Amino acid sequence: ERDAVQKKTFTKWVNKHLLKAGRRILDLYEDLRDGHNLISLLEVLAHDILPRERGHMRFHKIQNVQIALDFLRMKGVSLCYPLTT
Repeated sequence: ERDAVQKKTFTKWVNKHLLKAGRRILDLYEDLRDGHNLISLLEVLAHDILPRERGHMRFHKIQNVQIALDFLRMKGVSLCYPLTT
């Protein structure tokens, strides 16, 4: 139940920002997988333009996600979740 509420909340938050780019997602997990919506979200949040692969092959999707992750690293965002034991 908690996971479903969080997924719905984050989906609404993403859509609020993606609206500025003329985009919308229905499923948070599926619709960010190819990197296009993820890049669009980062562009809106950072007021910047990022390059993106235009193809639909698996390689292009992975490359788009990599572009998004590299951009976050460049902006100083830590991408490691601290695990405590």
